[in-house]
Amino acid sequence: MVALWAVTACAPPGPVFESGACPAGVKGEKITCGVVRVPENYDVPDGRQIALNVIVLRATDSSQTKVAEFDLEGGPGHGATKGAAFYLGEGAAFRRSRDVVLADQRGTGGSGALRCPSIEAYDRQRPAQPVYPADMVKDCAAVLSKTHDLTQYTTAASARDIDQIRKALGYEQFDLFALSYGTTLALRYIADFGAHVKSALLLGPVPADRTPPRYHANVAAQALDLVLADCASDPACRQAFANPRADLAAAIARLDAPAGFARAVFMEQLRTLMYAPAGARQVPFFLSRAAVGDFTAFDEATKPSAGDPGFSDGLYLSITCSETFARIDVDGAIEQSIASPFGAYRLERQRDACAQWPKAPADARLFDAPLSDVPVLLVAGKFDPVASPAWALDAVKRFPKGRVVIVTHGAHVLDGLSDVGACFDAQVLAFMDAGRVEAFDAACADRMQPPAYRTP
Repeated sequence: MVALWAVTACAPPGPVFESGACPAGVKGEKITCGVVRVPENYDVPDGRQIALNVIVLRATDSSQTKVAEFDLEGGPGHGATKGAAFYLGEGAAFRRSRDVVLADQRGTGGSGALRCPSIEAYDRQRPAQPVYPADMVKDCAAVLSKTHDLTQYTTAASARDIDQIRKALGYEQFDLFALSYGTTLALRYIADFGAHVKSALLLGPVPADRTPPRYHANVAAQALDLVLADCASDPACRQAFANPRADLAAAIARLDAPAGFARAVFMEQLRTLMYAPAGARQVPFFLSRAAVGDFTAFDEATKPSAGDPGFSDGLYLSITCSETFARIDVDGAIEQSIASPFGAYRLERQRDACAQWPKAPADARLFDAPLSDVPVLLVAGKFDPVASPAWALDAVKRFPKGRVVIVTHGAHVLDGLSDVGACFDAQVLAFMDAGRVEAFDAACADRMQPPAYRTP
């Protein structure tokens, strides 16, 4: 007995959830907020720690215990805890039979956010100027490096963080709900800790070998082509815009003029607008105005919001510089992108930014895609300007119990489609409750309709 006590006493303690105060607006007897502390560098467990910010929204049906859904946000750079408002409101049904766990990824939100204030201010004040000025990136890296090891903010480390949170909260298995880059992280977690995943819903799937912005220009060009073709088949859009492809050509010619609005920035903002169906349905209108030199409405629709952006540029650069630019043929990618209407703007800007940013050691398992028995539902939008539906069709091959659903009018997200709550959310719950992809009624994806095209 003495020997056993000695081994237990000397064993390293497991992760612990430390309760704390919840943020304003996140209140309730079934809500717990706090942190789980993890090593910044897992190879130096006694070194600097990161306090991962966690919100647990307990199941409203008290008969359900130790069943959970973990949300993984996109970017990389967005924190997950901002999603609490959804689950406290229109998404309350998700909590009926399971806890919802929202944890800010390391380097985002309340988990030691890697923010670059000068870049954020620059973006707000000069939205029409090129992103990531190299001097500002260099300065941000220097400032953050005083208190952070920027080489430790990786997808692999973030996957380990998720498992530490799982252990600290006492869940043996949970469901994953992931969006955009969150799907990259989800796929890595499944590869490393798949035994703990009951099911996974991946919206806008981005496998690790497709991480941004490697394919931004070419995928956006495909999406833009689909939008313009769809406009031609829509009576109201066709009547309002006789030839949107000619408008695109005229806009590009005007933007290329020396005194014109910068083409690269305009096209990048247009690509971002297409992330959601509601934005994509405005594209023909904006092209028609740009063709005659009127950017007023476009500027208004794409200007940065006045509030706190909450985006961690430092995490975005840490991950993309180490996991995209360090692993791809950058010159080849630029050459492939130049021919598209969107050009090589993002690749060139971030290539120069990454020259100023610390790189993580090569991750030998970054592109691994082992077979897995986890039931995985990959949901792709037909009009996605970020993640091609073809990626989902390829990724599902590693999941014998997987399935791809292509949302007919979806983009990278589904914002702006009708019946998202009554249809899509209900089917996601049916899938998670059953743990089988067959439980998702794909017919609902066709019933969700986009708003009307914007016309003059």
